[in-house]
Amino acid sequence: MLSQIKTSDVIKFILILVILITSIAILYKPHFKKILAGYDNMECYNEVQERNTFKKIIDYKYYSGRLTQSSYFNPIQLLVWKYLVDHYDKNPYPYHLLCVLIHIINTIILFFLLKIFLKEKVLTFLAALSFGVSYLNFQTIGWIAAGIAWGIATFFILSTLLLLIKYFQTKNKFFYLLSLLAFFLGTFTKEPVVFAIPILLAYYLIIQREKILKFIKTDLFILPYLILSLPITLISSSRLESSALINIWGGFNFGVHMLYRFIEFINYLIVMVPVSFTIQMGVAMFILLSFPFLIYYGLKDRKLLFLTIWLVLLISIYIYSNFRNISTLTSKYLYLPSTAWFALLYYPITKINNRKYKILTSIPLIGYTIVLNLILILVLG
Repeated sequence: MLSQIKTSDVIKFILILVILITSIAILYKPHFKKILAGYDNMECYNEVQERNTFKKIIDYKYYSGRLTQSSYFNPIQLLVWKYLVDHYDKNPYPYHLLCVLIHIINTIILFFLLKIFLKEKVLTFLAALSFGVSYLNFQTIGWIAAGIAWGIATFFILSTLLLLIKYFQTKNKFFYLLSLLAFFLGTFTKEPVVFAIPILLAYYLIIQREKILKFIKTDLFILPYLILSLPITLISSSRLESSALINIWGGFNFGVHMLYRFIEFINYLIVMVPVSFTIQMGVAMFILLSFPFLIYYGLKDRKLLFLTIWLVLLISIYIYSNFRNISTLTSKYLYLPSTAWFALLYYPITKINNRKYKILTSIPLIGYTIVLNLILILVLG
């Protein structure tokens, strides 16, 4: 009987993964026809033409004057671009194939991650599928520079969190070491990956830690992450030089801008397409009123509290990353937050015990998270 249950579970998992992979592969097929063009894409392409040696790629002091790769120290991301440029030049197919493969992998990782919080396979599948077919993510993956940068960064952040949770569950240090490795490599893919640290801390303090005030041994788990974040932190700091962020008024303006952008980002995350100012304000008010309730109920439900804080932290990462672009908001900067967004949407359904009500509640949510996104992709994509 036990073997039959295990076999049944394996079959279900395989079927779920096949549906996820097939859906994304079919849906994203039109991207392969797009040529390698556009500002960010060509900046990355030109950057590897100039930084054509491994020494130049890992030289953290190197700056070519370009606004994309040379403005930051992202050697892993640049190595990926160098491989593609050296082997395929401007043939767009391999670039798009890589972006779609990264998205498929992220969707699968998210499925296993959300299974920890949502428990039920059907709801976990729906949340992961929502991420996979999201209209905003469709746009991100279709833009090669964003697909590579944020796709790989998301892979490392999700992997770091999933592996750490597995370590807490199994006490197997191998998962912990893998989590540290994923985090360290991620910081050299895109420096905002260092902000995975508060996400890990939030999970530990809310879900994992014993509720006592005194210091305990397990609190030291975060120390290696802090140490591994020092290289990219020091490198990034040294490149700020006279940036407005490091003076008092620059820091104050950054804080005000962060609040404004938070509302704008989550507004776009919910609405998915540009809408009128009236609708934006209505959604903004809904957001401002919803978060206090989520925090209040989260004090009674630790998983809900973590998912809420996880979403806030992910949006904050994107605000930081998009600070230099204060005039426009693009969907490229909402890929990572959508991982927590769909988890938060589907989590309340897990609390409904009545099967009939659970199904009735799921139907409009599926319409919003999956059907609406598919329509937007077909019409606008």
